[in-house]
Amino acid sequence: MKPATLFTVWTPDEVAECLEGVGNTALYTKLWSFVPDYKKRPADAECPPDPGTNALSDFWRRLSPTEQALLNILAERQEKQYGHG
Repeated sequence: MKPATLFTVWTPDEVAECLEGVGNTALYTKLWSFVPDYKKRPADAECPPDPGTNALSDFWRRLSPTEQALLNILAERQEKQYGHG
């Protein structure tokens, strides 16, 4: 299953904190567990990472099919409610 477009931009911690329906669940905890594996930018870099760096789609394979399906449903609801990700 492919990730929703939203997940090619949002990082796992952004999804955990901002996507309605994730809340304080096991999925929330799992999403936060990916943060230590983020690609680091050099300490002297003045610019933020490129958009999509450390996006949830980079970690998609580490989610179960059930988690992937739930996240895609929540992303679809988010897009319908707000018109964007």
